[in-house]
Amino acid sequence: MTPDLTHRLAARILEEILDHQASADGALRQLFSQRNSGSSERGRVGDLVFHALRHLRRLETLAEPAGITDRVTRLVALAAADLDTPVATTPSLPPPLRCSLPDWLWEAFVTQWGEEQALSLALALNQPASTDLRVNRARIDREALFQRLLAAGIETTPLDDTPDALRLTGHPPVTTLEPFHEGLFEIQDKGSQWIAPLLGPRPGETVVDLCAGGGGKTLHLAALMRNQGRILATDTDARRLNRLTQRARRTRTNLVHVQTLRHERDPWFKQFVGKVDAVLVDAPCSGTGTLRRHPEIKWHLSPVQIATLADRQSALLHAAAALLKPGGRLVYATCSLLRQENQAVVEQFIHENQHFRRIPAMSPLAAQGYAGLYFQEQDLVILPHVAGCDGFFAALLQRNR
Repeated sequence: MTPDLTHRLAARILEEILDHQASADGALRQLFSQRNSGSSERGRVGDLVFHALRHLRRLETLAEPAGITDRVTRLVALAAADLDTPVATTPSLPPPLRCSLPDWLWEAFVTQWGEEQALSLALALNQPASTDLRVNRARIDREALFQRLLAAGIETTPLDDTPDALRLTGHPPVTTLEPFHEGLFEIQDKGSQWIAPLLGPRPGETVVDLCAGGGGKTLHLAALMRNQGRILATDTDARRLNRLTQRARRTRTNLVHVQTLRHERDPWFKQFVGKVDAVLVDAPCSGTGTLRRHPEIKWHLSPVQIATLADRQSALLHAAAALLKPGGRLVYATCSLLRQENQAVVEQFIHENQHFRRIPAMSPLAAQGYAGLYFQEQDLVILPHVAGCDGFFAALLQRNR
């Protein structure tokens, strides 16, 4: 494939993402399927698109020397040059330009963490993401899977702070491997692997995963429960729940029951009010903690959307709380880095529901072998520049009566 064709394809996809708020992964998947693209084309076009999205504002400061007028064509050419010979980021640029963030998002980071840490965070979000695996501990231990993968030519590194995590060297196609089809592991970012253990699910319990989606955390809950008990996995998207059903079948997980809901006031909730041991609310959010993987998010978001999301998150949290027995546990989690979606939602909930209390997140996680400086006050706060993974927030709550 010629460089000209590579650039044209990348520009076509970049324009679709920026003008129509498409997801980068979805747009690229559609293109590659239409063209039946080989690995070389997929790799180069994908690299160009993601680099342009990660470094959009910085690259646009280089536009004049490039002498190219069409925006996306210019950005792709600059991304190609930057990938081949990285341009030193000039400290004279204002931080939002240097880090390629919208002004409002940069200001939110500075307000939360101060300028020095905000800069480290923003730069980390512009790095390509690694690929982590979660060992299905219900089927195999980490050392045994490490050896199985090594025998198949796949190199991984056990992550000391996350007991079930192996980090891949490079990005080999692991979903074609026999251990994957046997259900011995899932692809799951290290940070995401801290959420289910925080809930502390026990064999025999009834657990609700309120926003289960494709089921990564649902399956982790099941493994921690040793496939004993009942998990009610709900979502408003039936297609995503169908993927969860398929994944559960592959991993031989038989305690998951899926239910499509219309909203958080769905009549389905009534039959479980006060009867559930634990609930995970992995709330829909801005996704700002996943900008390494989904850099287009920062160009699609607005402060108004954040406020709307916070209202939705609060409604989900209240619906989840009603399901719990006295003494029941609730984890509220997001992959957002913004206080408005995280601590503020939890603090408002506790103010309105004084029969709930916040439990220090460090205690249950440390007891299970999770170790790292990923806590702020009582909550779990995983920051990409500290932890080397996606960003997450989680708070552990308990119903007193």
